[in-house]
Amino acid sequence: MKKNYLLLLPFTITIIQAQNSQLYYSGKFLTPKNKTQNFLKVLNKNSGVYELTDDKGFAIIAAKPYDTLVWNQGKNTHVIATYELRELKSILENQTAKISVQNRYSKAYDSLVSKKTEDVFSIEKTKTSLSKDSYPYFDQVRKIRPKDDSTYVIKNSSQRIFVLNGSFTSSLDVKSRNAIPGTQNQYVQGRSENGILVWKGPETSEMFSFGPDISTLGFNGLPYEYDQNGRLMPWVNGLQHARGYNNNIFRTTAGYNNQLNISAFIKENNKEKIRLSFNIGQQKKQMYFIDQFDIANTFKAKLNTNFAGYFVNLAFNYEEDKATNTNRIGLFNRAYQNSLLTPVSFSNAQNAFLSNGSQRRYSQYADNPSFLFEQDSQYRYQNRQRIFSLNVIKNWEGFRLNLTQSYENDNITNGDQYKPSTYGFVNGSFNERIQNNSLYHSNVLGTYTLGGYDFKNIFSLNFILNDRQSEVYNSFVNQKSSYQRTSQDHIFNYNMEINDYDFEAGFNLGNAFYISNTSLKNNYWLPKANFYVKFNDIFNWYNYDFKILGSYARLSTEPEMTRSYASYATTLLNAQNYQQYFPVQEVESFRNLSNINTREWKIGARLNFGNNISVDGEYFNKKNTDDVFPVFENNRLRVKNIADHTYSGYEFNFAYERLRLGYDVYTTHKISFFKYRDIVDRMVPGYQNLAVSGFKDIYKTLSEGQVLGAVMGSYFERNAAGQLIIDEFGFPEKADGMKIIADPTPDFVMKFNHNFVYKNLSLDINWEWKKGGQLWNGTQAILDYYGRSGNSAEERNYKNYIFEGVHANGTTNQTPVDFYDPNRNVQENRWSRYGYLGVAENDVQKADYIRINNISLSANFPINYDRQNLRLTFYVNNIMLWQANQGVDPNQNFYDMDNGRGLDFFNLPSFKTFGCIVSLRF
Repeated sequence: MKKNYLLLLPFTITIIQAQNSQLYYSGKFLTPKNKTQNFLKVLNKNSGVYELTDDKGFAIIAAKPYDTLVWNQGKNTHVIATYELRELKSILENQTAKISVQNRYSKAYDSLVSKKTEDVFSIEKTKTSLSKDSYPYFDQVRKIRPKDDSTYVIKNSSQRIFVLNGSFTSSLDVKSRNAIPGTQNQYVQGRSENGILVWKGPETSEMFSFGPDISTLGFNGLPYEYDQNGRLMPWVNGLQHARGYNNNIFRTTAGYNNQLNISAFIKENNKEKIRLSFNIGQQKKQMYFIDQFDIANTFKAKLNTNFAGYFVNLAFNYEEDKATNTNRIGLFNRAYQNSLLTPVSFSNAQNAFLSNGSQRRYSQYADNPSFLFEQDSQYRYQNRQRIFSLNVIKNWEGFRLNLTQSYENDNITNGDQYKPSTYGFVNGSFNERIQNNSLYHSNVLGTYTLGGYDFKNIFSLNFILNDRQSEVYNSFVNQKSSYQRTSQDHIFNYNMEINDYDFEAGFNLGNAFYISNTSLKNNYWLPKANFYVKFNDIFNWYNYDFKILGSYARLSTEPEMTRSYASYATTLLNAQNYQQYFPVQEVESFRNLSNINTREWKIGARLNFGNNISVDGEYFNKKNTDDVFPVFENNRLRVKNIADHTYSGYEFNFAYERLRLGYDVYTTHKISFFKYRDIVDRMVPGYQNLAVSGFKDIYKTLSEGQVLGAVMGSYFERNAAGQLIIDEFGFPEKADGMKIIADPTPDFVMKFNHNFVYKNLSLDINWEWKKGGQLWNGTQAILDYYGRSGNSAEERNYKNYIFEGVHANGTTNQTPVDFYDPNRNVQENRWSRYGYLGVAENDVQKADYIRINNISLSANFPINYDRQNLRLTFYVNNIMLWQANQGVDPNQNFYDMDNGRGLDFFNLPSFKTFGCIVSLRF
């Protein structure tokens, strides 16, 4: 039933008398943007009655106590209290202005009873006039100027306020390493000779630690350049007992981060007219290696203003990062590897140099980590980045124009060096790598909007221009590589939105062009489509919503030119020749490649249970064709379109927000479940089993029908029944060639986030569980090979062990073996007989882990009625890590390469961090 409240007063009174038993609610109802609007629909959910507002947003609606009013398609609700209800008569009387009778004034009567006084200076006698219509608020008059001989114009005085605020944040963190492989501290450098275990000193360049037990040895006390305590010999009375040395290169270190933000802005009539902000910061990140750190300095400035209806944003960013060393040439991995392999009988810390100036080390086939870190300059890495950007926005009625321009200049310098006498570089090696990047970006976006909140249509046209230039110079080969690419994206979009009381829907349709001067073929058909449908208050349950969404898109991309592929040089080396790794080759060109074309689609749903509980899920499928990978051809590094692969999976999320546990105590919990696979669908002929990363004899591969990045390595010989083949010496037989031995893809990953709030205190806990997946633990293999692992120490005395398997003729193996027989050559023992890497299949381990990523406790302390605020945060990262493998964190990458997960060849351990953050807002 609709009512007209603009009837004449007598008829209204008649209606009041007829309905004196009915109560009503009156008030203003605003749009979602807090604006008045006529004909805004207000519904009484309990009675089904609805009314429409007038031009001032005012409406009167029949109601009872505790009825629920709904408007803005359910976005706004109000439960009516008893005291808010009144009779219609009372409401209408309050809407009618009451004017009291005033005394009437008559100039005629006054002229008769009073004496007229003449005032020659009165306003009535002036020849000029003042118009009130020029400005209605006389209390804000700024200026009065004459318009003509008889009229003055009043200028208003705007209220301007200057505001200065900002924040200062300072943090301190302490780092220490996480788990590393266990090593033995019992057996010294050496091997067996004529059935006797013999210590062999550094001058012999012995690499193995299959010597005698250190408890049976002593120092002779005579001058010895490799040990200040003397040489080792069998202990007799009077000698100093030998002791094992700790060659740990990790330290507990501390770093800091200071950030100052200052904003100054001018407000005019409560609207911000101009804002200028600055950010100055410095961060020192300390490595867990002693004397290894990097320092980052930042300066950012931003100017925002509204100039003649144009919203203008200007920004300048400057960042400088410098480090003592980086891991670009595998320096950190090399130092870590040598620290683990150093025999317990040798101390790296005593001295890094011999008297002749050469390196002091336990073998000429190894390095002293202290020597590797010794350098003649403070910083071997520097990166300077400058970014200028301009953003201009102009709004007309229904039309919006957004213009963005940015320019970035990067200067990156690496001074990679190995000093003379380094293993693999007897004469030393130095390479200065200088990279200069110039990146220009232009984005013009125009949108036109038709319709209102209930039914809206948005048309947009987007033009994106990217111009990238990069120059790389390597002094070692005296070679300069130059790259340039200009690409254009032309994108058209149509978006439709429908909003009703209990129903929402959206649809997006578009197409894009991709044009590039380095692409073999431009792409003019890149359609995309998105949709969502949402049902609000299903079954009339408040805030029980259900949403379905989906998307389809085609994209064209090209490999990033500013990325270096030089680290791919590891695939030219066998693992035993790691010491020759010194990347200096860059990609020849990025031209004449087919675009990497992607077809991606998703489908998902979300369900909200009231205000607290939500569940959502999504399935995704991403097909990549002509993907680009690096290859070496004729000893030249190139990138080529090599493979098609499909990345697919699904994700589920559950959230319970703002669960109240008690007075002022709330908690939020979120759980996510993620599972994926990336399968290689097609390989270009001639590139089957191509190495993605790793060494020549153990690597992650591209193999048709297999997961992208499956691990390829050596394996044991087996018969058709899967039984091990045992050789004539009683040990399992190593097969010829290589095959896929491990899949790094996890079965699933689950992440958990918990938040607890009590008044001004907040506790956050984030942890995750990764189930499944495998890795090749090459670190364990090398430690076994040289006798430095804990396993080799525990098992080297195993005698008469019989391996389960069969001989080549099919008979069951009954040949007993000793894991380490002093009467045989050291390289015939259980761990060294198969070569440097052993049998890769034997070192495949599970990559499961449970990790507490972060625990943080924060407290807010309001100052000056919350205008200023002090916030303290204490946190720990990676405080707990359980892992199924024997080694470092399975999330660490091979030589810090992005695609190196699944290979562990002396991967650097992750670190745990303890820190405190103090933030002051002023």
